[in-house]
Amino acid sequence: MSNDKPRRNFLSAAIASLVACVFAKESKASPVEDESLVRTRMRRGNPPTQPLDTMLLFERGDESTGRAMTHEVLSLIHEEKGKNSYPWTFYASLDTHHETGDACVVCSRLHKHGPGWSSGVHSEVFNHNRAVSLGVNIEMSNDYAGSESAQVIGLNIQAVGGPAPMQYAVHVHDKDEHAFFETGVGLNGHGRVGIDLAGNYEIGINTHRNNIRLAEGACIELDERGEVKIRYRDGKIEFLKGQTRVGFIDMSADDHAL
Repeated sequence: MSNDKPRRNFLSAAIASLVACVFAKESKASPVEDESLVRTRMRRGNPPTQPLDTMLLFERGDESTGRAMTHEVLSLIHEEKGKNSYPWTFYASLDTHHETGDACVVCSRLHKHGPGWSSGVHSEVFNHNRAVSLGVNIEMSNDYAGSESAQVIGLNIQAVGGPAPMQYAVHVHDKDEHAFFETGVGLNGHGRVGIDLAGNYEIGINTHRNNIRLAEGACIELDERGEVKIRYRDGKIEFLKGQTRVGFIDMSADDHAL
């Protein structure tokens, strides 16, 4: 009997030590104590709750007043130095057959409450070599052969808020005399209409102090059917009704009143 008590004390101490180790590991594994463990739900601070049916959720709420720096919820750092490679840092794919509802591969939502610069989607490109650099690339295709109406749109911008108007749907501007675009908007495709102004604007195109240029032989059409036209060809400004010239001004003639 005298040997059983030390043995029981030894076993009790061993069990207590094992339990302590288990609880210590569980404590270290919590998101608060060990940030290296990724869980399906991770929350820091007290951000507004979103009604999301998601498999993986990261939440963060800050009240940052210290050193000016960015605060990310998720950061992906990727470096590729191979010469024959196709590096894609972030990839999202959706295959849907839904008939009611809305499908969206990537959704960005911004609520701006302060006066600071804000952007729903921000892309920065620093070009250091030849060939093509794109801030945003959109590739479209359409193999629908049905009889019902279908619209395939590369970029769709909707004004859905109010009552105050928004200033620009598309805004292209330069930083200074060294950082600028040689061409603001380039349409290098082919089709029926290059720019369609089907809306109701007080001024359709306001060029301010900028010129409007046409290649020789191109027409300015003055009616909806495109029958009444003006063009410059072979040194003459011609007035057309359909394909028939009804008058012209000889640009090589002496100056005279019209």
